[in-house]
Amino acid sequence: MSRVKVRAPRRLLLGARVTLHIEQEELATLTGLSRRTISNFENSKLKTRESTRAAIQAALEERGIVFTNGDKPGFYIDKEKMAERHEVDPAQS
Repeated sequence: MSRVKVRAPRRLLLGARVTLHIEQEELATLTGLSRRTISNFENSKLKTRESTRAAIQAALEERGIVFTNGDKPGFYIDKEKMAERHEVDPAQS
């Protein structure tokens, strides 16, 4: 299994945010970016800096999202990592 960091595209990042039920305002707070920057990023309104994309991906990964690559690009939720952040038993989620 490869340990190369996956560079998730904006549509996967948007999908991951929605899956976690995180609003743009909350993601802005988590990343230190503005809500407008998050909105512009998700709606492809402006050319985005790599640092913006990376900050969004890192915040989502901190909350349990794991991005995949290769023949199965996408993401899944690591319930154990999510439980560590929220101190919840993963068997109950």
